[in-house]
Amino acid sequence: MFSNFPRMRFVSSCLVMMVVGLCFAQEGVSTASAARTRSLSNAGVLPKPQDVVVEDFINYHRHEIGRPKAGEAVGLDVRWGNDSIRPRGEGILQIGMSTALLHDRSQIRPLNLSVVIDKSGSMADDDKLVHVKQALSTMVDGLRPSDVLSIIVFDSEAEVLLPAQPISDRSAIKSAIQSIEPGSATNLCGGLVLGYKEALRHYQKDATNRVILLTDGIANRGVTDPTQIAKASEGYNDRGIDLTTIGVGQDLNKDLLQTLAKSGHGLFHFIADSQDIQKVFVKELQSQISPVAEEPRIVIEYGPALTLEKLYGYRALAINRRMTIRLDNMNNGMTQVILLKFKSQSDDVDVPQTVVRVKLSYYDIDRKQTVETSQEAPIEIAAHPRKNPIEDASVGKNYVIACLAQGIHDMAAEAENNY
Repeated sequence: MFSNFPRMRFVSSCLVMMVVGLCFAQEGVSTASAARTRSLSNAGVLPKPQDVVVEDFINYHRHEIGRPKAGEAVGLDVRWGNDSIRPRGEGILQIGMSTALLHDRSQIRPLNLSVVIDKSGSMADDDKLVHVKQALSTMVDGLRPSDVLSIIVFDSEAEVLLPAQPISDRSAIKSAIQSIEPGSATNLCGGLVLGYKEALRHYQKDATNRVILLTDGIANRGVTDPTQIAKASEGYNDRGIDLTTIGVGQDLNKDLLQTLAKSGHGLFHFIADSQDIQKVFVKELQSQISPVAEEPRIVIEYGPALTLEKLYGYRALAINRRMTIRLDNMNNGMTQVILLKFKSQSDDVDVPQTVVRVKLSYYDIDRKQTVETSQEAPIEIAAHPRKNPIEDASVGKNYVIACLAQGIHDMAAEAENNY
């Protein structure tokens, strides 16, 4: 049995390379699962099942989905891989969502940003802190004079490097950034709470109030219990301060960073290579600070002619033939799909057509109101459907990625249960 373990690691690495190699990563979504699984596979380590978030793999690349119409925050695109299936046959349904690209930074809401940086001793390795300082300086150049920025650093203790203030003297801010030097231990909770407090000092109701936490380690000073850290963070989230987390390297409490981001209505990013710090802070920053839709939810309804065979990733609440999926808040520039496999329950064509109804609801941040939109996706049950089960190339590509990602997850689960 154990002789198969190296082979499983090799297969895992190949599958991950195939998935992430299909397209470049998009902004506005979490790429943590794909990035971390790729890093583990490259190191010859088989990922754990919880490392492989199937929906993150599916949405790693930008999808071929039309952008929202004028006046819409989120566009909805529902389509079958093929417009017909045979009796007792299977069909793939894709539910696509998109938000508008942002070409003008002046359109972004006012920004109140608190950046919390780990400067523990390990941040000196691989020049991580050097890259952080470079990325922070570049980020400062992209902020507007009216934006508010604070910078908190922590090792065994936490301190305010830059009190919350508008971007008035960029040279002074950059000088403060360059003064950061690596220290000792990791008081993650102390730094995070201090970051929240600075953000609260300049809280604006109609602004984006967000903390960005970057760390390469596990909390070992101050409050170290993950449950207590999460509870302290959630208290500030309830007061309107959101959170994005960025983990660098393998020695992380990934589950804690993911939990913190989820509660904070933000995304968790994983960076294997310190060179990618620049990418997250600069290239992806715009999507992090321009949310457009909160509390999005998808409701799927289907009749007795179909049964649901598989939902790829995601957690859903299913009651009879009605399924509800709660999604993460949506930022500008995002595309996202949900894939489902249905099976016809008819032995013949006595029910020639059936329909799946999809409803999307969300809170439109700019319009300050809840929006609902829906689409119906009919599919024909034909005795002689088209030969290709998935004729839509976009759906076909996403389905292949979903199957590969599910395969990686199942292989990791098998290894965890049997080795």
